[in-house]
Amino acid sequence: MYKLLSFLGLFISLHIFAQENLLDTSYGQSGGYTDFAFYNGSQMSGGLQIHSTAKLPDGRVLAVGVNFIARFTSNGLLDTTFNGTGYKLFSQSGNYLHIKPAGDGNYIIMDMGYGGKVQKIDINGNFISDFTIFNQSASYADIEIDQSGRIYLLKYTTTNAGSDYSLVRLLPNGVIDATFGNSGILALGFTYRYRRVEVNSNNEIFMAGQKIVAVSDQRIVVTKLQSDGSFDTSFGTGGTFLYSFGQNVDSSAQLMFLDNGKILGLTSGSICNGNNCFGLITYRLNANGTLDTTFKNTGISVIPVHSDSTPKKIVRLPDNTFMISGTGWYNTYALKMDENGDLDNSFGLNGKIITPQMLNKSVYNEGFELYGNSIVLFGIYSIAYGGQTRYVGTARKYFFNESYLGASEATSRNLKIYPNPVKHFLYFTTNEKVTGYDITDLNGRNIIHSKSKPSDNRINVEVLLSGFYIINIMVGQKIITTKFIKQ
Repeated sequence: MYKLLSFLGLFISLHIFAQENLLDTSYGQSGGYTDFAFYNGSQMSGGLQIHSTAKLPDGRVLAVGVNFIARFTSNGLLDTTFNGTGYKLFSQSGNYLHIKPAGDGNYIIMDMGYGGKVQKIDINGNFISDFTIFNQSASYADIEIDQSGRIYLLKYTTTNAGSDYSLVRLLPNGVIDATFGNSGILALGFTYRYRRVEVNSNNEIFMAGQKIVAVSDQRIVVTKLQSDGSFDTSFGTGGTFLYSFGQNVDSSAQLMFLDNGKILGLTSGSICNGNNCFGLITYRLNANGTLDTTFKNTGISVIPVHSDSTPKKIVRLPDNTFMISGTGWYNTYALKMDENGDLDNSFGLNGKIITPQMLNKSVYNEGFELYGNSIVLFGIYSIAYGGQTRYVGTARKYFFNESYLGASEATSRNLKIYPNPVKHFLYFTTNEKVTGYDITDLNGRNIIHSKSKPSDNRINVEVLLSGFYIINIMVGQKIITTKFIKQ
């Protein structure tokens, strides 16, 4: 029988990043993170393939992905009050790409696959019966919900001529809004490859993506529509901004509206700017859809996060800076920057948090959620099982910087335990004077206790059953806490 556990070892990397010092080791089941994995016996066989999350008002997180809806606690564990297990699996194929607040305390979820459905669920993952399910055969690139609860679906069908895009608007109850476009559907055609739709506070609609001119010439595109679906011809050229220089950007796109009417955009690929050609591409448009050349002197710039720096999510913070997460090179990242494209060097390491690399695995960031001065990065990574590629979901929590570490967290950087997982003897090293230790299970039951330092910094754990444990090391008047796995 399959069972759902978390696993520590798969985030061990050949490249250890300084940002790992910022891990909140009280989070998750593995000292800072949880991997939501299925096991067949002792072999990992896949997991909850997370595609999108939404934080509830109480801090819990709803998540959707391939054939499931799940709920996690604010501490990164499966919330077993949700369906008894923390998740609901569906036997029929369903690749839920997005979950977004509907504005009425419920959530809209979207199936990205052909025949994909748009449905509404409550916080317990129950489908809302009075919501009209939208079910139209196509592939879906994005979903947006405006302030009045209307739903925008960016979809496309693939033909011999390429991808034919259209934008659908639904009313809050799921019924097609016949006042929009042509009976609720606006044809966009084959010219541009849109991947993002955003609606501002004036109900103006923006779509972003790329135009493929040639194999080595792929350009940034942003189109603006009025609220009724007509093109705003005062924006750019005939309603569209098209970056005029040859470059090679991918179709990923993120947009953020600034207070002065300007638009901050992000994508990835290659646009040479000084010595930087590859990384996270940032640009800024004026309100009229022209490139704002006061931004980095040219209007466009490259932040060298990694050679591959696909942006996944952007959120505006109370201090008017922006938090951005994305997929790097065999890892994921988060960074904090202002509207001028300058990184906040007090965040992470020089403005960035980059997770350890998982070489030879496919790794994807699927967004983040914020908890005060810490960030939880959600994503998936690949494993091989039964001659096939499977995916495992993961959640990983970091403090913004060292000033937010608690005393025990800051001290725990001076504690190393090994091996982890452990079979026989658990060793530890620390530069502080140890006065005792205890080991508890995840329910807080004390299993092993000592009021003195173990000889040779070695603890016999052979008596422990297989599972997860917490070790508390007493150093003076402080306690250093971390977690380990007994095999």
